[in-house]
Amino acid sequence: MRARIIHRDDVLKIVDLLRKDHEVLAPFRGRGRDSVFDIVTDENRDQIQIHIANPYHPPKRYVFPQIERIMKIRGGGGDPRVEPTYDGTRRAIFGIRSCDVAGIWHLDRFFLGRDFRDVYYERHRRGLFLVNVVCTDPTSDIDESCFCVCADTGPAARDHFDLQLMDLGGGEFMAVAGTPAGAALFADPIFKRGAAEQIARRRRILGEVRKQFKEATTSWFSATVRYVSQGKILDKTWEEIGVRCLECGGCTYVCPACTCFTVRDREVGAGEWERVRLWDACALGGFTRMAGGHNPRRAVHDRRNRRFFRKLAHYFIQRELSMACVGCGRCTEVCHGDIGMPSVVEMIRRATAQDDKIAPERPGAAEPKGQHGSAGD
Repeated sequence: MRARIIHRDDVLKIVDLLRKDHEVLAPFRGRGRDSVFDIVTDENRDQIQIHIANPYHPPKRYVFPQIERIMKIRGGGGDPRVEPTYDGTRRAIFGIRSCDVAGIWHLDRFFLGRDFRDVYYERHRRGLFLVNVVCTDPTSDIDESCFCVCADTGPAARDHFDLQLMDLGGGEFMAVAGTPAGAALFADPIFKRGAAEQIARRRRILGEVRKQFKEATTSWFSATVRYVSQGKILDKTWEEIGVRCLECGGCTYVCPACTCFTVRDREVGAGEWERVRLWDACALGGFTRMAGGHNPRRAVHDRRNRRFFRKLAHYFIQRELSMACVGCGRCTEVCHGDIGMPSVVEMIRRATAQDDKIAPERPGAAEPKGQHGSAGD
């Protein structure tokens, strides 16, 4: 990857370069802690925030909209006319965090990386330019719920971006090109060649930033993947998780890696209908309801079981080459029942430790189970 140095005062000039042939989205500050991605205009350009709390609503909606018309149907009487609807707008997302870059990569693997390619997603993705901003400010960028270091997605993305910006302090940013399109921007004179000292400073800063994440959200994650994949989670643990679930679907709607959707037809005029695709959520009771009313996953804990199995089981990780959890922590922020991913990992850790502690000793068994038991104290 090629790298350059850019002065802080010139960073927003990247937005100006992209606006020549892209609709640019960037993070803006709302009220209180709120932040949001919005379209950059001449009026709000100077209000773009580089260091800011990650918006609750993930930028995945620009490649996988929450509600999207996919076709229009006109006429009737046995001779309907079907007109597919495509959105080919060229967009650039400036300031996308590393966890959300990983989320879009997971969507790529799901919608484009298998036998069937989703043409609607592909049209959105084809013209998308990603400017990743590395999280380096512990007071603004990193929340108590963040655990990207555990999911191996941050604080600096390694790939799947076009351009990456990292604040080196002292008014300097390092720009790293991840694609030829990103490297093409280096032709502009705002980018200067760097030195070995700046590369060393980048590594030093990243080392310090990784220490800012809470230990409680960065431990036992890989062990939970193993337990889920091997079917070692106790039924009583899934039931405890399910009892806490309020079935609001919030965790799914803010997740950068969730892919569930449903399709509906609706009449929009005389002899005219449209087919829309909209997000769905596995937490909702109707998600698995079948024709005739039968629901194979009526119990809420059964649906919670499925959600975390889908996120963490090795089968899905192997099939899609990426895990459906990117460590952004949004599920923790919005869940009223405290069953976001870090909390579930902790519940599984405690249940496993307790089970190991009370398990009867087997003939010839060694002592390693005691190590798990002590972890629960």
